[in-house]
Amino acid sequence: MLVRTALYYALLGAAMYLLRNMSVGGLGTLGGEGLEDITGMSKKAILRSTPLATGPAALPTALAMASALAFSVPIAWIYTLTRKKKGWQQSVVQTLLVLPVIVAGIVVLVKYSLALAFSLGGIVAAVRFRNSLDDTKDAAYILITTGVGLAAAVNPSVAAVLSVGFNLLAIAIWYTDFGRAPAALEGKRAQRALERALEEASRTGTFVARMDDEVFKALAPDQLEAIADRAWRRRKRNAPELAEDEPDSPSQFAMLLRLKTNDTGALRALLEPEFASLFKRWRFGDVVHDVDGVDVLEYNVDFARTVTPGVVSDQLRAVGGALVLRLELR
Repeated sequence: MLVRTALYYALLGAAMYLLRNMSVGGLGTLGGEGLEDITGMSKKAILRSTPLATGPAALPTALAMASALAFSVPIAWIYTLTRKKKGWQQSVVQTLLVLPVIVAGIVVLVKYSLALAFSLGGIVAAVRFRNSLDDTKDAAYILITTGVGLAAAVNPSVAAVLSVGFNLLAIAIWYTDFGRAPAALEGKRAQRALERALEEASRTGTFVARMDDEVFKALAPDQLEAIADRAWRRRKRNAPELAEDEPDSPSQFAMLLRLKTNDTGALRALLEPEFASLFKRWRFGDVVHDVDGVDVLEYNVDFARTVTPGVVSDQLRAVGGALVLRLELR
């Protein structure tokens, strides 16, 4: 990214040199001459003049807007580079490109006309733009692109200096991690944040309410059903004595069958054909990777009317053989 930005600035500098005598927005040239030198008029005469009325306005305006975009592209690149860790909003990146182009076009229109300037001020005051920025540094990027757009319509050489200077400063701050808190302070801050999170999570009602508001309300019905089934199986594993007392579990299955094995595929192929004679209904739940390196197959089951847990255990062990390392019914 840094090499690409440097090459881009070099090409941009060459283009500015070739177009140094071209007028930008009727106000100045890419070479950066002063307004008095270009027009031969006094400052008061310039303030009373309307340069766009003296000739075609489309080409100078387009050049000003193109200059603003050209000088803003590397700022957007450096923004994404320095925000890789924390991430960025796409809308902010796009604003860094669109805003200077708009500002440059407006400045070409307003120029030194006091009436147009007051009119623009009234329009901006009537329109409110609301956007919450994730980082306070984002405001600096918005400000610099506004300045680049303003300078591109008046004196593009100033826009070039603003763009290069700001990017150099942003890269230096990002590379040196300037202003970072000492490790000791960061450790204490992280510990306090962890304590607050644990304290909040320990309040069951608050935690569940936040999960419901921030996660569950955005899920589809089938996703909620899958989460309910998995939560029920987790409770069966962690507290089987509580789960047995529940008359009506979320998944409507009475038992949880757990089979520990080294080969889940082979065991499923052997046992699942036997389930029709043992269970009134059954459903495959999940494969749990145990701490000792083996896998655990989980099934939600309802026993047939004449079947007992002993019958299920004996028949499945006989069919599965050595593949059934352990069988549990909860």
